[in-house]
Order: sequence, then structure tokens, then C-alpha cells
Amino acid sequence: MTARNRQSSIVAFLDVIACGFGATVLLVLILPVGDHTAVLEADALDTIAEIEADVSGNADKVTAKRLEIASLNGTINAALNLQKNLVLDVGAASEISKLEKIIEDTIEKVAEQKAELKDEAIRVQESKYASHLYGIPVDSDYLVFVIDNSGSMQKVWPRVLQTIKDILDNYPNLSGFQIISDQGEFLFSRKSSWLSAEESSISLTIDELRAWNAYSNSSPVEGIEVAVRKLFRSGISLGLFVVGDDYTGTDFDGFLDTIDSITSRVGKTGQLRVHALGFYNDQYAQYPERFARLMQVLTFNHGGAFLYIGNERPEPVEISRNRQIPVAD
Repeated sequence: MTARNRQSSIVAFLDVIACGFGATVLLVLILPVGDHTAVLEADALDTIAEIEADVSGNADKVTAKRLEIASLNGTINAALNLQKNLVLDVGAASEISKLEKIIEDTIEKVAEQKAELKDEAIRVQESKYASHLYGIPVDSDYLVFVIDNSGSMQKVWPRVLQTIKDILDNYPNLSGFQIISDQGEFLFSRKSSWLSAEESSISLTIDELRAWNAYSNSSPVEGIEVAVRKLFRSGISLGLFVVGDDYTGTDFDGFLDTIDSITSRVGKTGQLRVHALGFYNDQYAQYPERFARLMQVLTFNHGGAFLYIGNERPEPVEISRNRQIPVAD
């Protein structure tokens, strides 16, 4: 450093010191003293508080602005990245299309699974109430009627004939039928094979039944055994209707075992359904409760139905605890 430069620096430093000292003296001379000191201090504090509040408010505004700026910067950066990747848009569109296809397929699968789950729920719900569904299955190709034509049944014979005719007229896809008495006697002794299911054949059969006078002991087990032995064969679907109101016999288990033995020899290639029509005839039938018990088990064992057909004119019947209910069709 030269002597001239060193001298200038010293002068400048002295100037600063002198100016600072003069300013201090000036402040001492012009500031008021005495009573006004407290007022000025209070005003100064209020001013400082206002300034601090303004500074604090401004700080919040600054923070908000900074956040807005950061958000704008993010948008700008995203736009810049998108601009840089414009070349890859075709590939990206292709990937998006694949993802959309996967999503659509997944939605379809979920819909199918929901539908299957709903169907399964319905099947489970129906299975809970399967025992409450009533009716006669109509999936047999051939029908045979084992009919009790005893004296008690003659009292309701017109209703019996009408019921049989209704079944034959309305049974779907019927290939043939046959009529046997409760003792195993065929209605047409010379025709032990299947009768035609045509309307003319049905009408002829009903006419023949009106004058039928075969022997009966009010026990259908003999006729049922003859029907199963002679008519049930492998490869056919047979529906057997027991029509009666009484069972004078006392053998239950032995008869049921005999029918099971016959059907087991045919095997699974044949189908046998046993149904029963129990006619209300308490005034003349001796043991209707036996008939009901036997038919309940027999029809249950062979996939059929037992229907109770009431009297035409309802009458009160005492069943228990002195309660009465009408017995009707």
C-alpha cells in the first residue's frame, strides 16, 4: 500500500468517528426530556406492536405465497417433464389401454362372481325349505295305479275315478300306464303289458273302472308287490300310485324290506317313484292311520309324495286339546 493510500484510509476513518460523535450530540440536544418521556415511550411501544403485527401478518402472507410458488413450480416441472416425454406418449397410451382392458375384465369377473354367489345363496336358502315344498314329481315315463276297490272306497268311487283321470290327462310325456287292484289283479286280465296313453285308451279305462268289482281286503301291499315285480324293469322310469283309504294288515318292516329287495335287483338303471293318494273316508275305513303311516315311509323311501284328499263337505274333526279343524279338499 502506498503512503497516499494509507493517509486516505486514516482520514476516512476519522471522518466516520467524527460524524458518529456529532450525531450523538445532536440527538441529546433535540430529544425532549421531562414529562413527555413516558408518553413517547408508550407511543413507541404501540408503534412497535403494530409493526410486529404487520410483520407477523406479512410473514403469514409470505408463507402462503411461498406455498403457492412451490405449487406453481411443481406444476411447471410436471409440464416440463410432460413436454420432455411427448415422444413416449404413444407407448404410454398403449399401456393405459392395456390397464383399462385389465380393469374391465376384472369388473366383469367380479360381476360374475357376485352373480354366482347370489345364485348359491338362493340355492342354500331353498334347500333350507325343501321339506316345505309339496307336489308330485312328474318325471316318470310309465304309471301304474294300485287301487283299493273295497266297499269303503266305493263310497267315494266317483272322486277316485275323477282323480285318476285328471292324473292321466295331465301327466306330461306319458308313454303308457296300467291298472292293478290292491290284490294284484290287472283291470284288463288279458293286457298285463302297458296300456296306451292316448285319450281314447284313458276313456276306455275309466269306463271299465266304473263297473270294476274285483276282490279286495283293504290292504294294498299285495298289489304293490305285484306291480313292482312285473312292471319295474331296468331302463325305464316308473311311477307307482297307491290309491286307498285303509290298511288292514300289520306288517310294515317286512313289506318295506321286500320292496327294497326287488328294486335293488333292478339297480340304478331303472327309476321307481312311489306316490300315494289317501282318501278321507273315516266313516267306513277301519285303519286309516295304518295306511297313512305305511304310505309315508314307502313314498319317502322311493322319492315320491303322499297326498291326503279330504272329503267334499268339510266337517269338524277333533284332533287334540279339544281343538277342531275342518277337513277339506
